[in-house]
Amino acid sequence: MRNLFFVTLGVLGLAFSAREKSSQPTTPPPGDTAGAVGARARTTEAAEGGAAEGGASGDGGGATEPGAPGVAWHDKTHKQRMEFMGLEVLPKMKKSFQAYDASGFGTFKCETCHGKSGKDKGYEMPNDLMGLDKADPIKSGKDYDEKVTKFMVEQVVPEMAAIMGEKVDNVGAYCMECHPAN
Repeated sequence: MRNLFFVTLGVLGLAFSAREKSSQPTTPPPGDTAGAVGARARTTEAAEGGAAEGGASGDGGGATEPGAPGVAWHDKTHKQRMEFMGLEVLPKMKKSFQAYDASGFGTFKCETCHGKSGKDKGYEMPNDLMGLDKADPIKSGKDYDEKVTKFMVEQVVPEMAAIMGEKVDNVGAYCMECHPAN
């Protein structure tokens, strides 16, 4: 389960097999480079009318679109994970966090969730977010900041579930995918 959520503060699921493939290239938000390779590849692929060299990865002959949205997280390559984070996770979570608190999350980027040392640690989670009590992470979160914890439990976790294609059986356990144990 640890590899399921390598990102932002929650975890989990969108059914990508039902998702329509966009004809428009997806571009990461200004100032963020995660996914730039995927966006560049998608643009090149569209311009060339086929798979872009270095952008679409081969899977035995067929091309996989940037970020490999139809591939489970644990089966994605590092490159596919980086593309997926930049093309799918970052823009959606940035929108949610900024809707929640525009001033507090005005500069939402990879480091918001992965910490200042995220790049050095390969963006592995948990990172240097606030530690939570492993026995009851939701209670320890509420003890620290009830409003933020409510946002995380009610919005972030379900949204990440939709993005990552996962089902949330235990919200508290998923907190520990991003937050270190106290």
